[in-house]
Amino acid sequence: MQGAVPGLRERKKAETREALRAAAIRLFMEHDPSVVTVNDICEAARVSRRTFFNYFESKEAALFAWDQHLTEEFAAKLAARPPHEPPLTALRRAMDDTMPGFASQTGWNARKELFGAYPELRTKILHAVFRLETRLVETLADRIGCPEDGLYPRLLAAATGSVFRVAFTTWTPETGIEGLRVLIDQAFDHLAAGLSAPAS
Repeated sequence: MQGAVPGLRERKKAETREALRAAAIRLFMEHDPSVVTVNDICEAARVSRRTFFNYFESKEAALFAWDQHLTEEFAAKLAARPPHEPPLTALRRAMDDTMPGFASQTGWNARKELFGAYPELRTKILHAVFRLETRLVETLADRIGCPEDGLYPRLLAAATGSVFRVAFTTWTPETGIEGLRVLIDQAFDHLAAGLSAPAS
């Protein structure tokens, strides 16, 4: 239920996810990311490798804000949107409803510094965006009633992935999560307007 208070199990999982993420960020800041291992992160967070891979698919994924958990949450919120809503509107509202989970994270300035110091990390973000798009295609196809290999659901999912990726890379953490929300809203506005050139 939207707005429900998470249970103890969900809170414990969220705490473990953030402990792993915090450990990864700290170790990447202290050492070259290429030499940090999953075992290092697990030792710092005091969890097993098995636990680590329950949350993240790679050591780099622990650095990224948009993880598997948020992807599944986004897909669930999209599926729960009123059936009469236009697809782009439903996507926009579902992303907005998912943002609290994104906003609860910390370490934004450290992440920004890492992405600046190690540009190769940025390419890893594409894997997270592609995973999001793949999951959205499944949900959109079911919602709209069209095949998953059709052009329309793939285009919608790719547009949504681009909205988040461009907004996130344009965002400056100093503006807070509301600054990111504004950029996401502006990006969806541009899509809804047919990508017309903005007035100067």
